[in-house]
Formats: sequence, structure tokens, C-alpha cells
Amino acid sequence: MMPWWFWILLWTVLVLATLVFLALCALFLYRRFMAMFTAVTDAGDALALPPGEPLEEDLSGGPRPASGAAVLFRSREDARADYDDGKLSRRRARRQRRIDGKRARGQAQRVRDLYPRDVDL
Repeated sequence: MMPWWFWILLWTVLVLATLVFLALCALFLYRRFMAMFTAVTDAGDALALPPGEPLEEDLSGGPRPASGAAVLFRSREDARADYDDGKLSRRRARRQRRIDGKRARGQAQRVRDLYPRDVDL
């Protein structure tokens, strides 16, 4: 049989070893979390708009459509007119990009692109 002081020493060493192990695990997880947080912050900074660039314009340079509560409470006629105007401007922009691209590559143009019937330029 073992003496009583051996059991106290054994359990003290076991508890201390467990605490050291848990502290090392916590330190490891903290460092991994901080590295992940830094990476997410860097990615957010890379994707952020530069200061001074307006948020009211989309990539085509035109004004962004209204959003939020202002859109919910307007009349159907206004909403339909805005939708049709946006659709028309997108079609014009697409047609112009197609014409410019074909001109840059030296390809033949479609007469329908140059003189559209459905949209007056």
C-alpha cells in the first residue's frame, strides 16, 4: 500500500498537468482566432470602397434604384415606369458594349445593333 502523502502528490501533479494542458489549448485557440480575425479584417479592407467613392452609383455609373421603405409605398405606375426605364438603359448599355467590342476586334457589326427598331437612341 502507498503512503497517504503519495496520493496527495499524485493528484496535485495530475491537476496541475491538466491545468497546464488546458492553458496551452486556450492559448493555441486564442492565437488561431486572432489570426483568423486579422485575415477577415484584411479581406474586408481589400473589398471596401475607397473613401470618397459614392455609394449611390452602380458599376455602370448610373444612379442606383431606390430601395427600402421608399420603394414599398410608391404607386404601381411609378414602379413600373422605373422598371421600364432601367430595362431600357440596360439594353442600351448592352448594345453599346457589343458595338464597341466588335469595333475593337474589327468584326462586322449587326445592322440591328446600329439601327435598332425597338429602342430609339
